[in-house]
Amino acid sequence: IKPAKRQMTFKSVRMFKKYLFDLLMMVTAAAVFLSFPYLFLGCSKNIAPVSDSSSITAGSSESQEPGQDYLEEKEEIPDVEEKNMEAEDKRKTQDNIAAGLDLSEYKPNELGQVMVLMYHQIGSTEGEWSRTPDNLRKDLQNLYENGYRLINLLDYARAEIDIEAGMSPVVVTFDDGLQGQFNYIITDDGHMLDPDCAVGILEDFCRQHPDFGKGSSFYIYYPNPFGQKDLIEKKLMFLADNGYEIGNHTYSHADLLGLTEQEVVMEIALNVEKTFEVVPGYEARSISLPYGKYPQNKDLLLEGSYMGSSYINEAVILVGSNPAPSPFSIDFDPLSIPRIRAGEINVDNSGIYDWLDYFERNPQKKYISDGKIDTVTAPQDQGNELDRVLAADRQVILY
Repeated sequence: IKPAKRQMTFKSVRMFKKYLFDLLMMVTAAAVFLSFPYLFLGCSKNIAPVSDSSSITAGSSESQEPGQDYLEEKEEIPDVEEKNMEAEDKRKTQDNIAAGLDLSEYKPNELGQVMVLMYHQIGSTEGEWSRTPDNLRKDLQNLYENGYRLINLLDYARAEIDIEAGMSPVVVTFDDGLQGQFNYIITDDGHMLDPDCAVGILEDFCRQHPDFGKGSSFYIYYPNPFGQKDLIEKKLMFLADNGYEIGNHTYSHADLLGLTEQEVVMEIALNVEKTFEVVPGYEARSISLPYGKYPQNKDLLLEGSYMGSSYINEAVILVGSNPAPSPFSIDFDPLSIPRIRAGEINVDNSGIYDWLDYFERNPQKKYISDGKIDTVTAPQDQGNELDRVLAADRQVILY
């Protein structure tokens, strides 16, 4: 019995030792397993988990410090975060462009409205369709003091508005090619530009105020634009050489509504042909509709050809009584550009000073330049007015 009992006791001890050994191995394995992430990643108690990186706030050094090591290990950043960083960089680039402007001071709005002014006769008597020289000077002075800068009509229609930041474009147009718009005084020494004609007044004002810009658009018809038949070439060459625009008012100031399609094309084409003949190489690319009347087929205004003479119009201007939309606006229509009557008699509260007063009270409604020809800047709440196609080649900044 004793040997058997001893044998049994020995066996029990051996089993107990084996049990202890197995238990020890299990505890050791568990300890190693639990510490494995720290041993492999080399993490320390000072390193913030990845999920905490979203709490890092720009400008807060206290919140940046815990995750600084993680941010420096760029090779460990997942692809998704790389894409997010690229998007953020793009946004910051746009913000930096905007930061180059003093938005708080200038408040640019290149989706605002543009005044296109319509003049006819400049003469000694003020009337519904006539402006005196002194009143034209007054108009220019008021425009200048209120932050407007001259551009030609095609500059507006082509969205090539290149004026300084904070300023607003204004287009000055003259219809009919009357002598009061462009007159030479005959003297013993030759021809002197009349200081009281429109061109003489514009030239003098621009000399005194070179930052006002220079330009105006003259819509003429034949056979004798600006009177003084012997000086037609001299006058048209002067306009072309000095930054003014020569536009189409049909060949004979025709009422296009009452003409056949062939007659409409003829009237427009012959005007372009004659101007090209007088000023070699010059092509009129915009038209002012006589009496403000469209032909029955509006498409004829865009382009056409008659007896070898062809034309293309980039802009069609009306009589109208209200400002024109921005050339970047969804409302912009080059075939229908309204104008404001530059007068104070019988203007039905829609003359130049009515609109100057309106924009003074509502500056957010007018076009205000950001000073950069390759960008379109406007308040965020007007972004839905932007025509993305018209602004396709520009950097758009909404603030």
